[in-house]
Amino acid sequence: MPDPRPLAVVTGGSRGIGRAFVLEATRRGYDVVFSYRSREKDAEETVELAAALGGQAQSVRADLEDLEGVHALASAARGRGRASLLVNNAGIGEEFTLEELTPAAWERSVAINLTAPTFLAKELKADLVSQRGAILNVSSDGGVAGSLHGAPYGATKAGLIGLTKTLARELAPDVRCNAIAPGPVATEMWFAIDPAVQARVMEREMPLKRIAQPEDIARAGLDISAWPDASGIVVLLDGGRIM
Repeated sequence: MPDPRPLAVVTGGSRGIGRAFVLEATRRGYDVVFSYRSREKDAEETVELAAALGGQAQSVRADLEDLEGVHALASAARGRGRASLLVNNAGIGEEFTLEELTPAAWERSVAINLTAPTFLAKELKADLVSQRGAILNVSSDGGVAGSLHGAPYGATKAGLIGLTKTLARELAPDVRCNAIAPGPVATEMWFAIDPAVQARVMEREMPLKRIAQPEDIARAGLDISAWPDASGIVVLLDGGRIM
């Protein structure tokens, strides 16, 4: 009998970068369990696209602002097997000045961007250890150099880098943990920006003069996750914006 396909768990996999991770993992021979919050049609389409590639993807409706949602995703993954890859991709990018910021908005960003990745790693630790697997956290170049999108986003994406390095130490030598820090990516968030602002960003901040595609980010992230000697690193994928 052929060996069973390894299992990947991806958060926020219904669209954008998350969908690209689901499909790239499928191409690389993984079965995938992924979460989505509310876009059921998008999640169904992701499942269909994975099937067209010859793989199996399972969608799990889970609000990662709530630890019950984290537990539901982890339980669904365990029902499919032992995870060998966890991609903490889901995030919230609400933009606030300090004057606009409310406690509820702050707590929402912390819950989704930082608490959920932490407790998913906790829930799936035993499986990842047994498979000598990997964790990939999707941070942001704003978590490296300071974000223009306000304190909740910048602080939680920086915190995700700290979590990456801490888990890399705690889980070694059994599990590798790395992070990527994308800049602008061609997703709904980018296309919602005024075209004049897009042009200024491209001209003034992007030495490579291109906006990454979701597929670029997924390929790079899964490559990094497969590097046997890499753990605790943060790789910028921002077109040379931060050097």
